[in-house]
Amino acid sequence: MLSILLRLLQLADSSFPTGAYAFSHGLEGLHALGLVTNETDVYEFARAHIEETLAQQDLPAGHHTHRLAVASDLDGLIHLDHLLSALKPVTSFRTASMRIGRQTLESALPLYPAPFALAYHDAVRHGTALGHHAVAFAVVTHAAGIDATSAVAAFAAASLNGYGAAAVRLGLIGQGAAQRIVSRLEPDLAAALAFASNLAIDDLGGYTPLIDIAGMRQPSLPARMFAS
Repeated sequence: MLSILLRLLQLADSSFPTGAYAFSHGLEGLHALGLVTNETDVYEFARAHIEETLAQQDLPAGHHTHRLAVASDLDGLIHLDHLLSALKPVTSFRTASMRIGRQTLESALPLYPAPFALAYHDAVRHGTALGHHAVAFAVVTHAAGIDATSAVAAFAAASLNGYGAAAVRLGLIGQGAAQRIVSRLEPDLAAALAFASNLAIDDLGGYTPLIDIAGMRQPSLPARMFAS
């Protein structure tokens, strides 16, 4: 239905108030180390996130969240939330995911106050659940009546666009280059979505050592544009 599509476009739009613009997902730290300086480097950075962070963590978490929401399994969702925390060892990345997720809940639930979503939000506020971005986005899209496949694809596309936007803000590339990167990575994103749709919870993982090291060093930079 057209109304469902419009809801998804609203929730996934960069102007929706989640605070995601404040985070570079390790890009600023890599640039400070001299490891990302041009369009090719930004492309490789985004590809690494697609293959490791999105395909093996956030996208499958989105699918599992929708399944748990259908079953009204709040305990299972809380377990998934804590698993995502364990898979994000860098404090700034873990904090970013929770800050964006919690703001997503605050902004979206007044629009789509479904009972399961409200119960999850209550668990987040009481510290039982953590509010990771992938989980929170899936919770609110389910509350809005959006199917899992569309919601997870929108999350993936928004994440990729966010990597490009961070690179533009850092002055590494222009807007045209950011769009070239997004277009070049479309097959990679499609492959990540296909892979994530059938990944079991126990198989979630991901390995981004350089990005993690840059993320740990980024808070000590003498000047920063981003919170991560």
